Amino acid sequence: MFLIEIAHPEGALADEDRRTVAAEIVAGLTGAGEEEAAEETMRWARRMTHVAFRGLGGWTTGDGPVTDGAAPPVWVTVTLPEHWREESARHCMGWIRRAVRKVDEAHGWERVGGDLWVNIVGVADGSIGLNGKPATGESVVEYMTADFRAAFEEGRVALPEGRLLDPECGMQVADGPRAMVLEHDGVRYGFCAEGCRTAFAKRHGIEVPAA
Repeated sequence: MFLIEIAHPEGALADEDRRTVAAEIVAGLTGAGEEEAAEETMRWARRMTHVAFRGLGGWTTGDGPVTDGAAPPVWVTVTLPEHWREESARHCMGWIRRAVRKVDEAHGWERVGGDLWVNIVGVADGSIGLNGKPATGESVVEYMTADFRAAFEEGRVALPEGRLLDPECGMQVADGPRAMVLEHDGVRYGFCAEGCRTAFAKRHGIEVPAA
C-alpha cells in the first residue's frame, strides 16, 4: 500500500513527464524486475500502489511566484501504514528523488535546493481504509500476501540453496548474521521487512526478539 500524491505548479509537468515519474516510482516501490520477489505478492503490491498528480495554480514561494523555465518545485506526499513508515521512508524518498531527477535531466533543469519535498505520512492502525473497511498495517500485509501464502502452503514454492524464504510475502532473503529471522516448527525463516515478520509472528503466536 503506497498512496502517492505529487503536487507541482500547474502546467509545469507534461503528460509524458508524469508518466515517466509514475513509472519510475512504481518500478522502485513494487520491485519490478526483482527475481527474488514472489509474483503472487508483487501482483497485489502493484495493484495497491497508486500515483496521482495535482497541478496547482498560483504557486508562490518566499521568493515570489515560481519562474517559468526553471525546475518546478515538487511536493510529494506518500501515505502508508504507520507501522511501515520508519522502515520504508528512506527507500521511498530515494526512488522518488530518482524519478524526479530523470525528468529534470530530460529538460535540462537544475535544482538549487529547497524545491523538492517528500513527506512520508503514516496512518494509524484502524484508520487505514482497505477496501473502505478499517484495517491495520498487519492486515494490509495479510491481504497483499494471501495468494502467495496459499501457493506456499500447497508446496508450489521452490527455494534456491543458500536462501531463506519470507513465508509472508515470498521474498528470498540471504541467510547470514544480519538476516531478520524467526524459527517456527523447526524451520528457519527469513524476512524482508519488519512488517512481514510481525504479521507472521502474530499469526503463529511467536514472540519477536527485541532489537
